[in-house]
Amino acid sequence: MFKNILMGAGVGAALFAILIFSGKIPIGSSSGPKLTGTVAIWGTIPEAYMDGMLQQYNIQAKTYTVSYKEIKEDVFVPKLIDALANGTGPDMIIAPYQIILSQLSKIYPFPATSLPETTFKTNLVDAASVFWTPYGAIALPISVEPMVLFYNRSILSKDGIVNPPAYWNEVSDMAPAVNQGGNGGTFNESTIALGTVNNVPYAKDILMTMVKQLRQTPVVQNFTTNGVNYSISANDKINNSSDVLPLSASIRFFTQFSDPTKNTFSWNSFAPNAVDQFIAEKLALYIGYSGDERTIREQNQKLDLGVTYLPQAKGYNSFATGVRMYGITTLRQTKNSQVALTVEADFAGSVWGPQLAAALGGVPALKNLLSDPNLSIVLAKSTLGASAWYDIAPDATYSLFLNTINDIVTGRQNVTDGTDIMVARMSDLYNPK
Repeated sequence: MFKNILMGAGVGAALFAILIFSGKIPIGSSSGPKLTGTVAIWGTIPEAYMDGMLQQYNIQAKTYTVSYKEIKEDVFVPKLIDALANGTGPDMIIAPYQIILSQLSKIYPFPATSLPETTFKTNLVDAASVFWTPYGAIALPISVEPMVLFYNRSILSKDGIVNPPAYWNEVSDMAPAVNQGGNGGTFNESTIALGTVNNVPYAKDILMTMVKQLRQTPVVQNFTTNGVNYSISANDKINNSSDVLPLSASIRFFTQFSDPTKNTFSWNSFAPNAVDQFIAEKLALYIGYSGDERTIREQNQKLDLGVTYLPQAKGYNSFATGVRMYGITTLRQTKNSQVALTVEADFAGSVWGPQLAAALGGVPALKNLLSDPNLSIVLAKSTLGASAWYDIAPDATYSLFLNTINDIVTGRQNVTDGTDIMVARMSDLYNPK
């Protein structure tokens, strides 16, 4: 079914979309048929961020217009499904990549005949590959935020630590020098917030990034004549000579920081939210996305804040970090695919894309824009090294990680059994019978 959906995608306005995408053809170009009509976009971006840009865009488009409606992220999917079932849904959506992946069957892909795989992967950062299928791109990325390490310079200096950790083993090594307290569940000062899920904002993303650093792909998407299925490979050995199970190893490392019997004990489920502790200067290291820097600085202007690369797995000759990415896509329900595909290319292109990315606190996904001298080396390299994974049911996978980590930390399961159970449940979730 999915193959038929994709193969039925039209190519009309997309015949010159590659040039629009690169910024070499302006919107409203006189080349080809005149584009007319209106397309409606639903998105999770606040309307205040979109209104000004859309006013400018519509003026330049002249013969067609774009409208936008904000839908809160926590209710976006059910509202979209209801609207599409009633025939009242939008032509396009802008949303986090996980939401787009979850709606695969409802998407009108950007045809591969107009945007070939080579062009797509040559021009866009690697994280965008999660949008690629054999039949075309199911979305185009408009904003990328790589996962980075924020650190408190004052705490590191006070505790005699010269540089922030470059590798995960260095995080473990510095813990005894930084940690203060922990008795009764209260920390006066902690090294890092790892070991729990409920109060660590990106715990699931951190763990899957660790899996990538161990050179394993967490989930593999497979297209067949019968549709699409998924292989859960997060805990598969990377080769026959390796004895490392990536997800088990990542969880074992992660949970040591909430184990009170170890000298790395830095965190527990009773601690406040990790970002709040970092802003309060009670946490030396905080893992977040690059766009979080703005909020952190606004909430504590006195914080001696540093930003560096996410720690890596030593000895694996890899560089990987997580990503928060927004994409734009056209839906099958649209009655104006030519305008929708043109808008999709424009919003991901070199003219309008940077405006959207800036509004979201991210950077554009176009590789050639990462050479901007105003962009830090840390942000540029981290963006190039960022990778997404096929998280097609984000709420359900979050619950799996939450329950698994809780079971391990409380002793109900050991790491090996807990991880095996989680992988089996993910397989059932991704490939329902």
